[in-house]
Amino acid sequence: MSENTPGGTSGPDNQGRPNTPPADGGNRHNQATGTAGHPSGPHEPGLQNPLPNDLSKGWMPEDKRQRPFSPLPAPKLFGYQSLLPFKFINAIRHPAELPLVIMAYALTLLAYVGGAVYLISSFIALVTDSKPAFSGLGSLVSQLVVLAIYLPLGIFLARALMYAQLRMTGVRISPTQFPDAYQMVVEAAQAAGLRRVPDAYVVLGNGVINAYAAGHGHRRFIAIYSDLFEIGGAARNPEALRFIIGHEVGHIAAGHTGYFRLIFTSFFMQIPIAGKLLSRTQEYTADNFGYRYAPEGAETTTCVLAAGKYLVNDVNFHELANRAVYERGFFTWAYNLTTTHPPVTWRAHALRDRSEPGRLIWRPKNNPPYPLSMIPAAEPAESWADPLQALDYMGIYPQNPANQHWGSVETTYRKPAQYRDRRVADMLNNGWIPPHLRQAPQPPQGPGMPGQQNQAPAHPKAPPAPADTPPTAEPENGGPRPSDS
Repeated sequence: MSENTPGGTSGPDNQGRPNTPPADGGNRHNQATGTAGHPSGPHEPGLQNPLPNDLSKGWMPEDKRQRPFSPLPAPKLFGYQSLLPFKFINAIRHPAELPLVIMAYALTLLAYVGGAVYLISSFIALVTDSKPAFSGLGSLVSQLVVLAIYLPLGIFLARALMYAQLRMTGVRISPTQFPDAYQMVVEAAQAAGLRRVPDAYVVLGNGVINAYAAGHGHRRFIAIYSDLFEIGGAARNPEALRFIIGHEVGHIAAGHTGYFRLIFTSFFMQIPIAGKLLSRTQEYTADNFGYRYAPEGAETTTCVLAAGKYLVNDVNFHELANRAVYERGFFTWAYNLTTTHPPVTWRAHALRDRSEPGRLIWRPKNNPPYPLSMIPAAEPAESWADPLQALDYMGIYPQNPANQHWGSVETTYRKPAQYRDRRVADMLNNGWIPPHLRQAPQPPQGPGMPGQQNQAPAHPKAPPAPADTPPTAEPENGGPRPSDS
């Protein structure tokens, strides 16, 4: 980092050179950290004291002393992570989402008020030695009250463990680890107006095609299963991965991953049909964010969700979307009511027809003109083609030889990433100071200080200076020379 980097170290600068105190005695106000007495100019914000890098007594929470600089406001615990206007976000939402969220909040507030009334009446009955209210439902109500009390704690712990698992086992997407995917995450965050770029990970899929977004405290993160992440390679379709990342970032921008959002919708989500209905509206909303960011990847995304990563480029998107109209019947309608995500045929139809929001309960009714090659499955079986008719049809319209290689992907050998990717001299700069640029604190120096003779150094030796670093000047107080790093 350069010497004038926001959040740079105080004392010695980021190259190990000691700062020269100003003429006024160094009593300036540090705008980056809000501390006084920092001996650096107004264009050199940093820390009041060097950060400790000695871990001999355990890990120190040194990051709490850092104040990285950003022109955008910090993430909020209450409110949206997106800086887009609320009306603009609502224009992207599925129109049924907000009414269902209001119902969920009202139900949760009613449940908490009822629980409070029950607790107060039980306490009064205990004091007055009278029969408590709701005596017939006492056991059930008491269990619900206990559940409501521990629900916020349970959600907090579950999200914390989920994020910890990602950090311990996932592959973090960064400027040097899957940089193309990180570029997509950054662009999607910018398109969604997020205050910070969310943390992103690739996790082992074991054949599962999935991705999700979540949060913990002020943090927001997304995880993409490896089997789904593979579609982002040039051999398949990078635009599909771009749409998926935009979809997950859309969940964050729309507030679906907020802590209090989960608390106030948890009870509603347990209601049959209604909870699934709210979940499907959220998926349509996230699809709208993904389409706004990467419309070219909408078709391929539904194809990979329907047939997997190897057959993604062999699925006819329009035939898939058309079946949303043709696949009718009671049981298809009942199946839709029980799912948390829209059926992939309905989803494809909604991404193709942008004139109306995605259907929630009733199937779409209209398709653009497109020839049918088969009778829809919803028609009576007696109207289906028999083997003789099907063989005659295939003889008239022979298969394209290029379509016989299902799921084939041409691959070439590449060296492992650590041997072929570029090495960067420094991390992405937002004012956060990495450990290798922190100076270890020094023991007190000066004449008459007890215990200065025959005393082993309290901190590990600093790394040697690089060959291209200019020599440093001696500190004015006669202390040890600060190390170059």
